[in-house]
Amino acid sequence: MVPLRGNSKLDLKHQVKKWIAGWLDGEFRLDGELTPKLPGDYYARIMTDGRPPDSVVCWSSGGFYLKSTHP
Repeated sequence: MVPLRGNSKLDLKHQVKKWIAGWLDGEFRLDGELTPKLPGDYYARIMTDGRPPDSVVCWSSGGFYLKSTHP
């Protein structure tokens, strides 16, 4: 879980790209598009209502895949 800062964009793709860049040190990039409410190797969601992480209520969600930046 990565908490959003006070003025963070509530844009799932933006937040996923930010997570990839910050947590994976440029080793990977987003492979294709986010698939709303469908699984992928990874799954992201933005929770904005203060509910616990296992809540089914969310602002935006989607599955995604990563691709290595190395050949």
